[in-house]
Amino acid sequence: MRKIITVALILFSTLSFSQEYNFKPKWNKGDVKQISVNTVEKEYEDGKLISDTTHYNEARIKVLKDNKEDYILEILLENQALKTAQLFYDKLGEELKDYRDLKLIYSINKKTAESDLLNWKEAQKFMTESFGQISTVIEKKVPDMASIIKFTFLPIEITFESKEGIEGYMQTNIGYILTPFNQNFKLGETITTAESANNPFNQMQEVSATNLLTLESVDEQTKTCIINEKLELDLSQFIEMMKGMMQQMSKSSGVNDSTITEKSKEMDDFDFEFNNFKVITFNYETSWVEKVVNTGTVLSTRPKDGVKTKKEVIATIIVK
Repeated sequence: MRKIITVALILFSTLSFSQEYNFKPKWNKGDVKQISVNTVEKEYEDGKLISDTTHYNEARIKVLKDNKEDYILEILLENQALKTAQLFYDKLGEELKDYRDLKLIYSINKKTAESDLLNWKEAQKFMTESFGQISTVIEKKVPDMASIIKFTFLPIEITFESKEGIEGYMQTNIGYILTPFNQNFKLGETITTAESANNPFNQMQEVSATNLLTLESVDEQTKTCIINEKLELDLSQFIEMMKGMMQQMSKSSGVNDSTITEKSKEMDDFDFEFNNFKVITFNYETSWVEKVVNTGTVLSTRPKDGVKTKKEVIATIIVK
């Protein structure tokens, strides 16, 4: 009987205290990872599909150094300014080959996985020069598009005005490689962190954000685990700012008070929701993320006609 009781107590102890996982980067000098990103954007109005586009991007990560306290990574990202401008002039990539890829050099702390952008001034110079070169070519080849290009570049130009902006750009585009690290995961439990994030609808503004990380499953045979990440944004201040702008525009246009009141009511009825969810496949033996499926949706109801709109962006990222 004593043996049975002992086994029962051990079993109870195992069930009561779930295993804790704390992953650390354990890369090797010379490691190279090729990243492919397939992005599908769809827009709906009252459930009807009105647009469907697909984009493809590539990136590369190389471990340059394996120091005592940190790793030095080289990250090559496609220059999105150049790629966007090619929609207006398809030979731009051939004429500006030197500006195809943006190079970022990061140090990654082995214990904390904190990152530090080492070459932000070089990256800033590269992008500033690329903006100028692209604008010059566009003005020469397709002058009618020059003003549109300048307007399109504005959010990216603002991003590259500071080290913090460029690091935020990296976080948006490739930050998922660090997501699994320095977290005390327990299977099925959610880690909640309050932070700030760039407003996806206004890159010049930061908003309050809540990040939720959950270790969904662990597969000991494949040495992989699934981590779910949900980002919740507080867009209340942004919506209020938009309402204020609408009211100010109405007043400056000489609109009468009754119309302004009506417009204000329309904005009060404005329905808006943003969701962002990642499913990350992480190999804890190699300590490299292998796959990410990032789904972002924007749901809204137009106040004037009541049409329900939905924009869905699904990015599938493969790391090999």
